[in-house]
Amino acid sequence: MSPAAFAILLLALGLIFLVLEFFIPSGGSLAVLCALSLLGAIIVGFMAGPWTGMSILLTEAVVVPAALAAAVKWWPDTPIGRMILIPRPASPDEVLPETENYRGLKDLVGKRGTARGLMVPSGIVLIENRPYDAVSEGTTIEAGQNVLVVGVSTQRLVVRPDTTIRAELVEPAAAAASSDPLAQQIADPFAE
Repeated sequence: MSPAAFAILLLALGLIFLVLEFFIPSGGSLAVLCALSLLGAIIVGFMAGPWTGMSILLTEAVVVPAALAAAVKWWPDTPIGRMILIPRPASPDEVLPETENYRGLKDLVGKRGTARGLMVPSGIVLIENRPYDAVSEGTTIEAGQNVLVVGVSTQRLVVRPDTTIRAELVEPAAAAASSDPLAQQIADPFAE
């Protein structure tokens, strides 16, 4: 058998050992055989010639990571993978316990409150005079700043600064008593 054919045989054998390592529990013995086969393929390839050795080395550099990625992707769906690993959750909400507290947090989405302290990015917010653990949606929120609840993530409220403009009604008597000259009412000159 020529050295080039023997190098290709060792390369194929190494890839087979690599795939089998993921599907057959061997305590690492298949991984050792894989490493020795792949290393032997490179050495024998260079013994056959520099171009043969370089092509074996480049083939291993491309095929081994691809084989590892494929094995990791399909391994959890194999019978042994299902026996060893727990099943994947269908959605993130499936992982969280469905407690009364968690359902209550979901009801707060859309409510407004104020930040109790500086939120960089987490802190406490007051909503309807009750404190809640919250995390900012990415921006720093100053203490006392109005916030809007936009979601719930891992038992915490997700908030962002409330930038809505709210009009406040001012009583005419309170406006007249104000020291602001622009807020005072002007007397009607045509009134009798």
